[in-house]
Amino acid sequence: MDVIFLAYRDWAVKVLPAIEKHPQVKSLAVCRTQEELRSLPLEQFDLLITVGWSQELGPEIANAITAIGVHCAELDRYSYGTPIQNQILDGIRVTKHRIFKFTAGDGSPRAHTHTCEYSHEVPLDLSGNMEDILEQMTATSKVLFNMYLNDYPNVTWRQWEKETFKREPRVPKDSRLTKDDLLRMTASELYDFMRCLESPYPNAYLEDETGRLFFNRVSFKKV
Repeated sequence: MDVIFLAYRDWAVKVLPAIEKHPQVKSLAVCRTQEELRSLPLEQFDLLITVGWSQELGPEIANAITAIGVHCAELDRYSYGTPIQNQILDGIRVTKHRIFKFTAGDGSPRAHTHTCEYSHEVPLDLSGNMEDILEQMTATSKVLFNMYLNDYPNVTWRQWEKETFKREPRVPKDSRLTKDDLLRMTASELYDFMRCLESPYPNAYLEDETGRLFFNRVSFKKV
């Protein structure tokens, strides 16, 4: 197969060696941006593999090549952005890491929604610090893409179960903790809030008239 690999996040780029050495892959073009991707003759490739890519590809790309990616949630409510953070804050400890297929049926293909189908899945543990979770996502992505390439072209697709409820994506201002939050939340809840916002995400912070106090890394022990 002639494959395009699209990724820019540190944990996602680390998946590349596993794709390169798979026996199904004859040639591999690597892109870091959508502009680089658009410069390629997509019709000459068999597959586009995206890792950690949350942007819409657009119908021009999705109609030109089979495009797949990985998404770190089982429920459709976490399909709209910041799925790791929202799941941790909702108390989810183990979720699914899945391969999904981009579609262009509605004219504005979007990653990870119920309009997409998924093929392979493995468990994903959301405990620990963010670096632990991202390290695991690198490993599970390698497993998932190996599974997909092993099965290709006989890949079985399943429909993502649709939900009417959705969790809105978080924005940087949502990382702020207020004095009321500190009084209201337990130590365990504060730990989850802070750890899910460790780098590379907008860190949790406290703010007063003197400035902002950021929580770059946090630890927690039960008593």
